[in-house]
Amino acid sequence: MIKLLIADDEYLVLDSLKMIISKNMNNIDIVGTASTGREAIEKAIELKPDIIFMDIRMPGIDGMEAIRQIRAADSNVLFVIITAYEFFDYAKEAINLGVSEYILKPINKSKVIEILENLSVNIKQNRRILLREAELKERINRIIPFIEGQFVSYQLFTSGTINNIEYYEDIFNMSLRQGYAVTVLLKNFEGRIKEDNLKLSLEKQDFYERFSFELKRMCHCLIGNPLLDRITAYIPVAKEMDPYEIRNNSIRIANDIIGRVKPGADIEYTIGIGRRYEAGSFNKSCNEAYMAASVPRGQAVMHYEDITPSNNIPDTYPVQKEAIFASRMLTGDLQGALEVFKEIYLWLMSNFCEDIDKIKSKLIDLLFIVEKALPYKISSLSKSKQTHILSILKANSKELLESQFINIISQLSDEIQAQVRSEIDGIIPKVLKYLNTNYSKEITLADAAKSVNLSYHYFSKIFKDEVGKNFSDYLTELRIEKSMRFLKDQRISIKEVCYKIGYNDPNYYCKIFKKTTGMTPTEYRAVINIRGDDIG
Repeated sequence: MIKLLIADDEYLVLDSLKMIISKNMNNIDIVGTASTGREAIEKAIELKPDIIFMDIRMPGIDGMEAIRQIRAADSNVLFVIITAYEFFDYAKEAINLGVSEYILKPINKSKVIEILENLSVNIKQNRRILLREAELKERINRIIPFIEGQFVSYQLFTSGTINNIEYYEDIFNMSLRQGYAVTVLLKNFEGRIKEDNLKLSLEKQDFYERFSFELKRMCHCLIGNPLLDRITAYIPVAKEMDPYEIRNNSIRIANDIIGRVKPGADIEYTIGIGRRYEAGSFNKSCNEAYMAASVPRGQAVMHYEDITPSNNIPDTYPVQKEAIFASRMLTGDLQGALEVFKEIYLWLMSNFCEDIDKIKSKLIDLLFIVEKALPYKISSLSKSKQTHILSILKANSKELLESQFINIISQLSDEIQAQVRSEIDGIIPKVLKYLNTNYSKEITLADAAKSVNLSYHYFSKIFKDEVGKNFSDYLTELRIEKSMRFLKDQRISIKEVCYKIGYNDPNYYCKIFKKTTGMTPTEYRAVINIRGDDIG
C-alpha cells in the first residue's frame, strides 16, 4: 500500500481528492490531511507518506517552504503541487525542489488518477530496487567477515608479499599496506576443554562478537576467526605515522577494550600488541603480540616493546621446566602441563623466532622426555608418537605448530591416564594382598612400591588417591585390626600380639592401639571377656 498525505486549505479540494482516490485507487491509502504548511510538515514527519499533494498557497508557511523543510527530513518522498496559478517562477522553484507533477485547480479526476498511477509505478520500482540492494548488502555483510577472517588467518600462518592487496583494500575500504597485530589470549582456556562443549562454545562466541564489535567501533581493523585460546586482529596504520604514536595509541585502544568488554564477559583474558610491519610480515607482529599477551606480569595489556628480558624470558633454555612438564603429564595435571609448555614455548619463540626447525626439534624432544618418565610402557603411545612427530614436522608456522602440540598434549594425556587407570586397577589389589600377607614384617612404603615395580613417589600418590588414605595410616589400621583378632585369644600375651603384627616395641603398640580404638589392648581384652562376644 502507498501512503498519501494531502495538504490544502480548501475543504472542497480535500473532499474532492479523497472521493476520487477512494473510488478509483485501491492501492492508495490517504494517511492524513493538513490545512496549513506547518501542519503538513508535522504530519509528514509523523506519518512518513510516500506521496504528498501540496497546495502552494496556504496560511502561514506556504507550500514551497513546507516542501523544502520536508525534503530536508525525507529525501525519498514524492511531491505533487496543487495550484490554481500557472506561473513560471513557481514551476522553476518546484523543479529545483524535485517536485514530480502539477495538479491545477479545479481538480481534474483523470489527471489525478493518471498522476497517482505513474507515481505508484515509480514507487514500486524503487521499492524493488531498495529490496534488492538490501538483500545484496545482507549477502555482502555475510561474506565480508568470512573474507576478513580468511585474510587474517592466511597472513597469520604465512609470510611474504600479499597478492592482489588492492583487491582486499577495495573490499574492506581501507589501506592494508602496514599495520600491527593485537592478540587476545583467553586465560586457562585449554584447562576447560572437558567442560560442556556447547556452553564453552557459546561463551567464547559471545565474547568474540562483543570484542569484535567494540574494536571496530574504535578503529579500522580486520579480525580473524577465533582460534582455540586466542583472537587475532590486524590494525592498519599509515606509513608516515610515528612508531611511538602508534604504540601509545594501540595501548589506549586495548585498555578501552578491557574497560568495555570485561564487565559483561565471563572470560578472563590478556591483550598483547606487536610492532608495525609491512602486511607481508604480519605474522612477525602476531608472534610479538602473542609473546606480549603470554608473559606473566599481572597486567591486562602489554606491548611487545615494553617486555624487558629481566622479568620475562630467561637467557638460557629452561631445562628444569621439561622435568616439571613430564611430571604433570604423568600425574594427569593437564592444565599444569599446558602452563609449563607455554613458558617453554615462549622461550623458544623468543630465541628461535626465525628458525622453526629448532622449535620443532625441541618439541619432539619433549615427547621423548615424557615417554622416558613413564614408569611402564604404553603400547598405543609408540604408534601415536610417530603420528605426533609427523604432525609437528608438517606444521608450516609457529602458531600452527603450537596449536598442534597443544592437541598432542591433550591426546597424550588421555592415553597416559587411560593406561594409568588400567595399571591402577591391577596394582591396588596386588598391593593390598601384599600388605595383608606381609603386615607382620618390617615393611615400608618403598617395599610396597617395589612389590609392584613403581617409583616411591608415584606409588605414594596413586595409593592415597585410590585407597583414600596414605600408606602409613592404612598399614597401621590393618595391623591394629589384625591385633584385635589376636587379642581375643587369652593365651596370647599382649607382647606376643605386638610382635605378631610387625611391631618391636610393646609400649609403642599400646599407644597406637589406644589412639586408633580409644582404649588400650588390656581394656579391649577386658571388654571382650565381659561381653563374651566378638567385637573385633
